[in-house]
Order: sequence, then structure tokens, then C-alpha cells
Amino acid sequence: MKNTIISLLLAMAGVAAQAQVGDWSVGAQMNFGSKNSMAGIGAQVQVEIAQHLRVAPEFIYYFKDNGVKDYNVNLNAQYVIGTGAPGLNVYPIAGLTYAHFSEDALYGSDTFNRVGANVGCGVEYNISGSPISFFAEERVQILKDWTQSVTTFGIKYKF
Repeated sequence: MKNTIISLLLAMAGVAAQAQVGDWSVGAQMNFGSKNSMAGIGAQVQVEIAQHLRVAPEFIYYFKDNGVKDYNVNLNAQYVIGTGAPGLNVYPIAGLTYAHFSEDALYGSDTFNRVGANVGCGVEYNISGSPISFFAEERVQILKDWTQSVTTFGIKYKF
């Protein structure tokens, strides 16, 4: 099951990378997961597949906290909406997530994998005349036994 989900996410990311409809960007980000108050770092690629619509494959690694280690692989869709303010856009987020957890307990360790959904929104500010922009996202990551809020702040470079 785990291999099937990862293969599906990678295939969807590959299709997105071949789309050639529009712009694409690469970003670095800091994340905060609410379930165990875990901080993390990540990377995101955004590929425009239609006007205002882009896909965003993403990887997040959370630093070990309270004996729990976690990483996520996400594939989100974002629909970009201009606000009328120069360089400022908002976008709803919907997508799939695969999460891998390992927890060190008193009598050994436990590992579990979850597949779920992401739902949320984001905002980005494009610096005028520059390929650099800043973004922030807030989403709910819906997983069996591990639903949490994920806050993201990042910077990206548009190619």
C-alpha cells in the first residue's frame, strides 16, 4: 500500500513537471505541525498546469520531538486568486498526503504510515521585478489518529 501511494504521488508530480503550461517555482520552507508541536523544514515545487491552477509536490521533514520523528510527502492543488493588490495572491489548497511516523517508547519503538488529505489556504507576495516571492500557508492535515494543523512560511524562486 505504501509503495502504491508513493508511486502515485511521484507519477502525478512527473505529469505536472511535463505540463509546460506556464511558470514553475521552487521553494524552501519552515513548518510547524500542531499535533506534537513539531518544527520542520521542507521543499516545494509549484507547477502551473492551467491558468490560475498549479500543482505543488512537497516534502516536509519534522525534527524529532518528544520521541516522535515524522516526514510528509504531499501533492496539493492550488487555485491562485489575485487580490487586486500588486503582487499579492491568495489560493485555496486541496491535496493528498502521505505521512511516516516513528515513535520511541519506553519499551521499544513504533512506526506507522498514514495516507490522508490536506485542506487549507495560502497567501503569496511576489516582489515586483524579481523572481523571488514569499508565501505562507495554513492547512489541516486529515489523517487517521493524527489530524493536525500545519503552518508553513517560505520563500520561492520562479523560473
